Amino acid sequence: MIQVGLIGYGTVGSGVYERIHQSEELELLLGEPIEVKAILVKDRQKQRATHIPAIVTTKWEQFCEVAHYDVIFEAIGGIESAFFYSKHWLQKGVPVITANKKLVAEKGKELEEVACKQQTYYGYEASVGGGIPIINALKGTLSATSISRVSGILNGTTNYVLTEMTEHNRFLAEALTDAREKGYTESNPSEDLDGYDSWYKIRILSRLCFGEWPNGLQLIRKGISELEDWHVEVGEKFGFTIKLIGEAWKQGDSIVGGVYPAFLCQSEQLTYVNGVTNGISIEGDQIDQLLFIGPGAGKDATANSMIEDFLFHNRFGSWQRSYSSSSLVEHPYTHMLVCVTHTQREKALQWVKETGVEVIDTYTHHDGEGWIIANWIKGNLPFPHYPIYGDVSLRKRVKALYSAQFGTI
Repeated sequence: MIQVGLIGYGTVGSGVYERIHQSEELELLLGEPIEVKAILVKDRQKQRATHIPAIVTTKWEQFCEVAHYDVIFEAIGGIESAFFYSKHWLQKGVPVITANKKLVAEKGKELEEVACKQQTYYGYEASVGGGIPIINALKGTLSATSISRVSGILNGTTNYVLTEMTEHNRFLAEALTDAREKGYTESNPSEDLDGYDSWYKIRILSRLCFGEWPNGLQLIRKGISELEDWHVEVGEKFGFTIKLIGEAWKQGDSIVGGVYPAFLCQSEQLTYVNGVTNGISIEGDQIDQLLFIGPGAGKDATANSMIEDFLFHNRFGSWQRSYSSSSLVEHPYTHMLVCVTHTQREKALQWVKETGVEVIDTYTHHDGEGWIIANWIKGNLPFPHYPIYGDVSLRKRVKALYSAQFGTI
């Protein structure tokens, strides 16, 4: 019998428990019975929806003594306690499966090293993309495939909010309230809105694609909390769609990229990933582009991903990717949408004159102006700006009111 220890019994933890105890197919795939022997929780008195035959305890010592565990599922969240528990079991040679993206991003390097030393594995498939099997695809099917760039829509909450703004003409504040009422936001909304959630995930994907853990300083982070409604409206006038994009690629010996709001042209596949759905794009010489789409969160999707992670390692062991070099990515975008208020306009015109930047199109909104600029990929922009991905030449043509100053149209 496979003896399971479960740490945490919240939304994800209860989903893992139910998946194990309600699936006869799981035992058939494993070739033997599987049972959760004990559950470590913070509050023993908390009301639980179902009767749990396993031992439920708040005492670490008791949890450790219940059984000789074959696998630990960690589902408590946070870093400090989760790191202690995970490291403890890995040091004993017991595999650990987690959905804790913050822990994996911040401590994954150390935990993987412990797992490797003890000849076990640290599984974190569910930490990125919820129900999308992206990590095991990179470890398995794509294990010998060189990757040049990874990008995606990695946070369902912000994607829902931005979809509501573009598809239903809602203001940011209104869409955020709706997301909270539907239970889409994290307990700490900043995790979603300020880009932390996506930032953790792109760091994890970077490790899987390029073979090294980037530190937080290598990948920039910018969420949607400072996004203004009129910026979205200006982008739509050009036929662009706003998304919160996480991306990373190799530049020399470094991993670069980050998380930031960006406008996507209609030629981009991620343009059509809407609502709480996530989408992850993998690019490389041999594969061109692969797009993975699926639920980014949720009890059932995340729990299922944790179980599939266990099954993957149970069948194939701790597979490792080969990290052969791929074509260098010079830069994934060359155009920006710059948003300038009417009071900033003179200063912005002076900036254009001094930098010699090429403005290829403009749109005047009652709150300001949107300028599409070309070939600006380095240096600081003194105004709100957004990368534009895709074929900008396919944009909707907008009459430029100030073409004389720009000398463009």
